[in-house]
Amino acid sequence: MDSRTKGLIDWLRYFSLGVDKVDVVAVVGGDGTILRTMHLLRDLEVPILTIRHGKRGFLADVPPHDFTLAIDRLLSGVYSMHQYMRLAVQTEGAGNIPYILNDAVVTTSSDSRGKVCRLRVMKHSHGSLPERVLTVVGDGVITSTPIGSTAYSLAAGGPIVDPLMEAIVVTPLAPISLCSRPVVLPDYVKVTVEVGGDSHPVELYLDGVLFLRLEPGSSVTISKAPKPARVIRFFAEDYFSKVFERCL
Repeated sequence: MDSRTKGLIDWLRYFSLGVDKVDVVAVVGGDGTILRTMHLLRDLEVPILTIRHGKRGFLADVPPHDFTLAIDRLLSGVYSMHQYMRLAVQTEGAGNIPYILNDAVVTTSSDSRGKVCRLRVMKHSHGSLPERVLTVVGDGVITSTPIGSTAYSLAAGGPIVDPLMEAIVVTPLAPISLCSRPVVLPDYVKVTVEVGGDSHPVELYLDGVLFLRLEPGSSVTISKAPKPARVIRFFAEDYFSKVFERCL
């Protein structure tokens, strides 16, 4: 790091994510580190700068060897600010759940491996009756954002959605029925995943982290979060070329 940059950073100052007021948070790591940082920031709209440390890093923008250039551009104001839709998740007794950037996954619990779960996915629109979207008998269902469409959802056969769009992607996970297919819904609807009364217990994972266990008869409601994630970008890049390059 050059002497000018070193002089502009206060190395002795500490802060707590999601508590103290900061201008920008720099994240060094892979997608998991970025997602955990987003959770700690909760509903704060603090911009993050992402420096990739690892092979893939779909969410990270800055290659490791370019971090000094990125810091330089940040201090000079030469960057663009991208806003990515997040999801708000609600379920009974869970309290305040942080917004998620990639996906919410309802899947068979660890003590029921080899057994299918039975789920019903409902769509709720303002002023209209609830509509059934999917009935899933299988390993579960993934509800993702556009930027999360290249994560678990893609591996399960879901579509790749432009990350700057605003939509909700619902992808069944290893369904028994060939009629259970991924669907893309508008961002203004609420999606409810209901656990059937005759289902085995399931688990709820948020951005890849186990959050809680759901018993038969319970449900999870997922909707567009009121506040997006704000990510600083420095390089003009073909998103789809990056996806296919890092899938290799």
